[in-house]
Amino acid sequence: MYLPLHNVYEKRRVVRIPVSKLGFLTVLLPLLAFIICIILTMYKDFDKANNTHCNVPNIFPSISASIGNYEPQRTIWKTAIYIHAPIRFFIVYLRWKYYRDVILEHCIIVVNIAVSLNIVENLSLIGLTYWTSSLNYPYHEVCFKTFIGTSIFHMLLICILLTQHRRKSHTTHLERNSIKLKWRAFFINVVSFAIAAYFFLRHNRLCEPYVYSMFGFCEYIVVFSNISFHMTTVYDLKRRNVYLSIKGITFD
Repeated sequence: MYLPLHNVYEKRRVVRIPVSKLGFLTVLLPLLAFIICIILTMYKDFDKANNTHCNVPNIFPSISASIGNYEPQRTIWKTAIYIHAPIRFFIVYLRWKYYRDVILEHCIIVVNIAVSLNIVENLSLIGLTYWTSSLNYPYHEVCFKTFIGTSIFHMLLICILLTQHRRKSHTTHLERNSIKLKWRAFFINVVSFAIAAYFFLRHNRLCEPYVYSMFGFCEYIVVFSNISFHMTTVYDLKRRNVYLSIKGITFD
């Protein structure tokens, strides 16, 4: 007689959170922090941030200078990264479960490799945040190279798996759009990084005006394309939910 009332009581103590909102939050925090840091650096630390070893004029500061060399930018960036990191790793786990559901079984090893690369990518991002270029350049450089390498190979593997090794089940319109956006974000990321590397080497060799600014601008595109790739999680996990209750965390 009292069971229905008990079930109603239990349901009221369960919080349902759409995974798409969690995914959006994981990219929104670093994106907003990144934009704020760039704007603040250009507004209050323009001359110092754009100063290079050869004293040529520039207009766009590098990412390292914008997020790690000045306050309050350094605190804003670190706060955003540290707050969103646990959620980001949880999303990696949910994506891993999603890939295991939609990718052919004989490709599970490759799925695990891709997800492992994503985990290292996220750890490298934390390292980049903790070790700034101005205070701990050797560690910062290692984390940067690791972040770029793992990021590119993770994106490439996921794009190939979802395009060529997907199970023959129905693919939703959102999932098809997600695959297209992943490929576009991947190509933009690789091309912009290659161009950034070119401008960086050219600046160090020739010290031409505004070349370092072009390097910085290409860096921005690398960041935005990386964020865009991870934003597609909103499409992949659109119908998944996380449930919080006194009994723990569950999801469907």
